[in-house]
Amino acid sequence: MTFERDNYCFACGKENTNGLQMNIEAEGGHSHTRIKFPNYMQGYNGVVHGGLIATVLDELAVYAGISLGYNFATGEITVRFKRPVKIGDEYIVEGEVIEDRGKVVTVKSFLKDYEDVVYARADAKLIRIND
Repeated sequence: MTFERDNYCFACGKENTNGLQMNIEAEGGHSHTRIKFPNYMQGYNGVVHGGLIATVLDELAVYAGISLGYNFATGEITVRFKRPVKIGDEYIVEGEVIEDRGKVVTVKSFLKDYEDVVYARADAKLIRIND
């Protein structure tokens, strides 16, 4: 199976009006963006749904991998939720390649505030695709 990118990705697709439409910058094994979650993305009142936090961490992990010059898909991801992420607050999300073993890349990603307090983090193993 060949995976093709288009503009309908839930996390970064500019054509997906129901998605997050994140603007992600990535280079040299690092990725970063800023995000503010709207009301309709809440779980408990005023708190972002954990699945959306996991989605954002996954996306930044993959972008960190893609910045190495290859396409990747997530093979495994573990998310740790440290504190509630609040609806309407702006956060920084970053991804960083920790180990590049060719076909498998290990990445860490973080969602944090402007004081560098981590709210959630993920450890991911990415699998290189479309070789």
